[in-house]
Amino acid sequence: MTITNHVLAGAIIGLTVKNPAAAIVLALASHFVLDALPHFGYVGNKGYGEAMKHRLSYIVAIAMLCTTIAVAVVLVVYGRWFALLTGAIAASPDAIGVYNYLVYEKHGKRAGGMVRLVHVQFHRVIQWCERPWGVITEALVFLGLGALLIKIL
Repeated sequence: MTITNHVLAGAIIGLTVKNPAAAIVLALASHFVLDALPHFGYVGNKGYGEAMKHRLSYIVAIAMLCTTIAVAVVLVVYGRWFALLTGAIAASPDAIGVYNYLVYEKHGKRAGGMVRLVHVQFHRVIQWCERPWGVITEALVFLGLGALLIKIL
């Protein structure tokens, strides 16, 4: 799932769950729930290196960057700082994927230790259905979560 959808889900959790500790845990868990849904990507769990070979990836990346910034700006304008935090927490597991790509995959190495356990053996495995047509699922999730966020604000 794109970062935008993770941020939206985490922000909604931050706005609706009254217990801050529970909101943080649920925001983090939401990342893996969303990643278990069919979403944009390419067959084979080959990571960012594979994605960067396709033009559609760049279009999705630009859209994701713009929409994530827009969501963050809306949260800041409305003074919803905790929702911004839980949104960032919901998106944070993807940081280990970026780290894996930059430190290991890009240089033809295999990740080891916690990076391998968390990202390669768990995070990639739950993403069982990454396909180019998943951009449609991504858009529908974005529209639904975006509408919900607007209603809650």
